Amino acid sequence: MTLRQRLFLLVTTLIAIGLPSTAGVFAYVSWQSVLERTDREGTLIAQTLAQSVTFIQQVPAVVEQIVDKNVRTQADIVAELTYLARQKKASATDINRALRTLAARNGIPEIWVTDVNGSPLYWSLDDIDATVAVDSGFTLQPAFKPLLDGDQFSVSTDLQHRDLDHRELYYGAVTMPDRSGGMALIARLPNRANKIIRGVGLKRMLDTVLSAALIDTIWIFDENLHPLAVSSVASFDTSATLSDTERSFVETVIRNSAPASHLDNKVPFQHALLYVAAPIFGADGLPNGAALMRLPVDMKAELNSLLTVGGGITVLLLVLGMALALPFLDRIVRPLARLAVQTRRLVEHNFDPDEEMHAELLKVSENRNDEVGYLGNALYSMVTTLKTYIADLKATTAAKERIEGEMSAARNIQMGMLPHAVELPTDAGFDLHAVLEPAKAVGGDLFDFFLLDERRLFFLIGDVSDKGVPAALFMAVTKTLFSVEAKRDSTSVSGIMARVNRTLCENNPEGMFVTVFAGILDLCSGEIRCSDGGHELPFALRRGHGVEMIEKKKGGLVLGFVAESVYRDDVIRLLPGEGLVIYTDGVTEAMNSEHELFKATRLGDTLGAISAECSARTIIESVMNAVRAFVGGHPQSDDITLLALRWHGPAGAESPSTHQDAARDADHGASTGWVPGMRDEPNA
Repeated sequence: MTLRQRLFLLVTTLIAIGLPSTAGVFAYVSWQSVLERTDREGTLIAQTLAQSVTFIQQVPAVVEQIVDKNVRTQADIVAELTYLARQKKASATDINRALRTLAARNGIPEIWVTDVNGSPLYWSLDDIDATVAVDSGFTLQPAFKPLLDGDQFSVSTDLQHRDLDHRELYYGAVTMPDRSGGMALIARLPNRANKIIRGVGLKRMLDTVLSAALIDTIWIFDENLHPLAVSSVASFDTSATLSDTERSFVETVIRNSAPASHLDNKVPFQHALLYVAAPIFGADGLPNGAALMRLPVDMKAELNSLLTVGGGITVLLLVLGMALALPFLDRIVRPLARLAVQTRRLVEHNFDPDEEMHAELLKVSENRNDEVGYLGNALYSMVTTLKTYIADLKATTAAKERIEGEMSAARNIQMGMLPHAVELPTDAGFDLHAVLEPAKAVGGDLFDFFLLDERRLFFLIGDVSDKGVPAALFMAVTKTLFSVEAKRDSTSVSGIMARVNRTLCENNPEGMFVTVFAGILDLCSGEIRCSDGGHELPFALRRGHGVEMIEKKKGGLVLGFVAESVYRDDVIRLLPGEGLVIYTDGVTEAMNSEHELFKATRLGDTLGAISAECSARTIIESVMNAVRAFVGGHPQSDDITLLALRWHGPAGAESPSTHQDAARDADHGASTGWVPGMRDEPNA
């Protein structure tokens, strides 16, 4: 027998044996008791419901953010590797083989690389499976159009269904790094935890609560009082708007961040509706909505029956009727009270249930097939699920805090490895300053400088092909190798580059590489003998001629890629007061919110506006300020490294006069710049 049927039987029994002479007092007390109990228990259920909505709204977002970030990172790596392979003119068969290996090692269902029209070029599937997927045309879905049109850098899709092979997958996609069009896609399987969370759902939860309690209607509103979900036992118009009184009541609950109740008809024994609302809190701890319940309260029929009966005999009938009714009331009210107690304890324990709570909920629903049993089972399932989710969330939080601490220590170690200009002598005839700002906790850029002897200064700057911890380790190895090789034999910068390259290639299982620009400044003559390994074009700061980009260099291949790579020595000559600025692509490829790049031309304009007499530190600070002003609040996407070197002339010597500068320019041109092929030639 259902709870509704039992209540009907109770009312019928009270009508049959009621007592008019005492029915007024009894009815009034009953009315007040029902109101108070309904208000108290309704408020408690509304609070529990609001807390459940908060949990349901927050957990999927956290899970999806972590998964989406991981998938986009994988897609970005695939795009970079594919771009590099295409630059090296690797065949499609080799690229597909590499993608299959990468997918198998990392548990990735599918990897795709397309052209600018969305047609697949490379994939990780076998040829038969790939043909099925290509024929389905899934890469031409509207979700990928913003990438192909260049409107977005990366996207994550909803669940995609292919009719040909009946596969359902999520995709994370990024544009190719050369910005010539095309995209890289990484597939992931539907997450089981997300299925469970979606299975709970707002509407399903409302229907479950509604079926297990005397509630007429339940609403879930956002902060603008737009209904997110509505459930009703009657044919209630869920699209109808709230009345002014109801809207004001819900707004007050959200504004005060506290549960409240409202009775629409305060005349005793008349049919009334009790409204109970509780605020829903977001991840920031502020209310972003409310849960509203409407509970019917009607004792008019009972009062009329009680008032029609009087006399002394009815007193005995009243006692008899109450004796018969109490067991029914006890069976109905006691389980609800126990559920209310356990629900309150669940809130007080911060949704961390204990064994006593589990056992009590099982007892409430045991051997009951009515609404109370359904409510007990629903609360037990919710408590069990919440306990699992909270344990997982605590473990995830602890792991995140541990990783953040380790990354902070790694950053301090990496920054400690870099040299400081204050360690150089102040009277050596030059001024040098460098800075490195990693995009993550640790980065893959590097720079170094130190005196080889009294008249020679060695310096270098580099950029590893990746970011994060792997790049930081590769950066540390590269810096150490350059330091060792330069101090062991510095007769040729190209020789140093070749030896370091061979060592890096000997043990490089991850296939990483580094671009490097290294040089040795002769402190007596101002001549820089240097060598390049696929790095960015440097800028020379000329006296009287502004800024000059050294565009004539013919550098070698990046280090760590081909062991037999050949490097060459080149020469840059500086007059007293002139300087050199070298940098990584994190400067020229710094991106603002409009996806515009800083570019080398803007860097040259920034350097041209700097005073010719300023220090190396001022040069670095001016460039960094210009980059920050250009980027604004857009997240940093790559490591930024700058090194500025200004030669003042031989130590103790005076700067050349103006006519000496003119004579020198007449002999060597207005801007001598980069002089290739000077490895075995005397200084000009």
